[in-house]
Amino acid sequence: MTVSEAGRRAGLRERMVAVAACCWGLSAFLPVGVMYLNLLIMLLVLGLQPDRRHRWSRLRQTAVAIPMALLLLWSLLVVLAGPWYPDTATRLFHLVRVALIITVGLMLSNAEARLAIMAFLASAIVAVLIVVAHRIWGLPDWAIWSSLLTSRNNFSSGNMIVLASASGVFWWMATQSRLDTTRRAAAIAAGLATTATVAMHAQSRNAQLLMAVLLLVVVVCRFRTWRAAAGGAAAVLVLAAGAWSLSPTVHDRFAELASDVRGVQTESDAVTSIGLRWRMAQEAVVAIGENPLMGTGLGSWLPRWHLAWAGFADRLPPDTPPHLADTNNPHNDFLLTGMETGVPGMLILIWLLLAFVATGWRRHSLAGGVTVVFGVAVMVTAAVNAPLRDAALGSTLLWLLAVSVAWHRGADHA
Repeated sequence: MTVSEAGRRAGLRERMVAVAACCWGLSAFLPVGVMYLNLLIMLLVLGLQPDRRHRWSRLRQTAVAIPMALLLLWSLLVVLAGPWYPDTATRLFHLVRVALIITVGLMLSNAEARLAIMAFLASAIVAVLIVVAHRIWGLPDWAIWSSLLTSRNNFSSGNMIVLASASGVFWWMATQSRLDTTRRAAAIAAGLATTATVAMHAQSRNAQLLMAVLLLVVVVCRFRTWRAAAGGAAAVLVLAAGAWSLSPTVHDRFAELASDVRGVQTESDAVTSIGLRWRMAQEAVVAIGENPLMGTGLGSWLPRWHLAWAGFADRLPPDTPPHLADTNNPHNDFLLTGMETGVPGMLILIWLLLAFVATGWRRHSLAGGVTVVFGVAVMVTAAVNAPLRDAALGSTLLWLLAVSVAWHRGADHA
């Protein structure tokens, strides 16, 4: 083989990573099975790279490498020291999945990461166009976009959460001082489109709350003063009031939320979204108090929730959905981790996510702000749901968060 042929083959292998990263970004709103396919493809093409050792070395130098490794090691220690539950293998699988998703994201080069983020933003615009087309003409109920168009499962909520995150990125881009007029106008238009879609179309309150939080994060990250935080909070309140007035979806969903909160102390509160979350949070907190060091064991949530449900099931209305008894997480990743792996495991998880946010905050750049947006998005989602436990909710966000850190390499002056 000649030197030129070897160079061409090496160049082809390098382009394979860029193509795989771009495809993953473009498929952010596709069914979760596509995400697993993207993960397998990315692992394969990264394994074929001649510079894979260099990529691995860069990964080990990131601020998130230590907490990520500790989270895995501590969880394994809990499994070895504690009992084995029917759900333990599933929980281990999701821990490894999260670690692999973060790893492949961090191993991208600056150019590959930038391409992946741009592809994701393009997919967000396509998602908005699909929703608009469905609202105007009606689209067939195809699996490729059904979770984007209707509220069916966690993936529907996940899609709107990801779209809210894209909205935050667009608004962050619009605040950059070095943007020319055309690009700034495009970023503002994209921000308005994604914001309106989440406000008017989404059934997910979590996505709508996240969008408001990210608008505040953008203002604070751009100006970094208490005055900016106060001004951003005021602007968010005005926008929230506008959404409440103009969007029947927002009005109805949050009126339902207020009603659920008022009824959270009733005996039948477990059939409402807030009531169910409240009971699960109580159960998780009690479990943390009982086993603060090592937790109750990885995979222990479901058996404990079955027992708790049996204690008040006879007081529930007869039309209570039976699947609520099999809810496999307390809709809070911090409480789930704290219950199953103890306070140390919960603190390591908080450390990991804060390390991502701090990494972006320290960089006064476009890429750094994108990391802050995605990092806060993951943290907020983890506080109201389980993106680390549920692949449909968190896989795309976690990958984008890791990719945004890889974008920092050489991007501090972007």
